Amino acid sequence: MTGGPHMEKSYRVDIFLIALGLATLVVQRFFLNPDTGGGSWLGFRSTKVEASAPIRAAVMPEPEWTLTFPAGSKYQDLTPPEGVAPNPFLEVRRIVNANGPVRDYAGKDTDMRQLLLAHTGKDYLFVLQQQAANEMLRHELFHHYYTDPTQPNMLEAIGFYTDQLLEAKSEDAKLIYMCLRALKGHWPQEQIAQAALSTATRVQAREKQATADTATAHGYHRQVYARELKKMAGRLKNHGKVDKPVDKRVDS
Repeated sequence: MTGGPHMEKSYRVDIFLIALGLATLVVQRFFLNPDTGGGSWLGFRSTKVEASAPIRAAVMPEPEWTLTFPAGSKYQDLTPPEGVAPNPFLEVRRIVNANGPVRDYAGKDTDMRQLLLAHTGKDYLFVLQQQAANEMLRHELFHHYYTDPTQPNMLEAIGFYTDQLLEAKSEDAKLIYMCLRALKGHWPQEQIAQAALSTATRVQAREKQATADTATAHGYHRQVYARELKKMAGRLKNHGKVDKPVDKRVDS
């Protein structure tokens, strides 16, 4: 049985409506609302074009801490030592990234000490000493100290990195002041007094050489803590004095 002209006309109308519906969907999807869902439809990915923001030059972040360099040092701008690879001045950061967030600093501490040992005797060692000490003291050891100031291994580690700062002739008076306060009772008083006095003398000598140093926030704080270190040394030396009988003899 075949359909008549009426049925054939009905089929054509249905096909026309289906085609019209599909065309409407395509128009809505790609022209009126190109980013709906942020994905793709029938294999075509939508693209949203926006006015781009003005491009600004990359700004290097400020150093996390201040390092001390001798006058005229060729490493002043952390220029890597010639012929040394990998760049030793990036090694502390590599160790930090390799260890990730830690609850027990022992592994990170071991890595830092091995790094310093590997570069012993190099003329750039003072940079690594300051980098390693800053990282371990500020980000690991002081956190443990404030939780339990009596833990022997932690105090030994603070003492080790304090020695690194002193050997490197660091002028970070605040950091050294914090270290020496923590080492009270762990280091002999005379050792703390000597470390405090030598650091204070070094920092105050810079003020005499370059008065402009105190115009910066870092310079101002160095001088404030240099004075505190000098007071610390004086108190410890006076506290350690033992009254002796006065010898009334006059040398001839």
